[in-house]
Amino acid sequence: MTGKKKPLSARAQRREAERDAVKLARDRERLASLEPGGSPERPIVITSASEVEVAARGMPCARCSGEVRVDEHLAETVGTSRLRIARVVCPACGARRSIYFRLGAGLPN
Repeated sequence: MTGKKKPLSARAQRREAERDAVKLARDRERLASLEPGGSPERPIVITSASEVEVAARGMPCARCSGEVRVDEHLAETVGTSRLRIARVVCPACGARRSIYFRLGAGLPN
């Protein structure tokens, strides 16, 4: 035997590409959870609550890199920290995500 593989059919190639895309999206979401703002343990430090929605809208979708829309802006206590949470959704792919912020010390006047 020569060890040559039979070429994949168009359907098999399409299914393989779809599986690869799902794996890539899952890996990108996992990576985003390790970045600043991706979890309550790594909040993004801001100086004012008014910065939450602006900063959240400026972050691309973790799955498809599209623009996100802020659905909700909450203030919650997580553990011992008081955090601001922006719940965002991507209109393109439907991915939902929470981005965590912590109010830091303001700048001196």
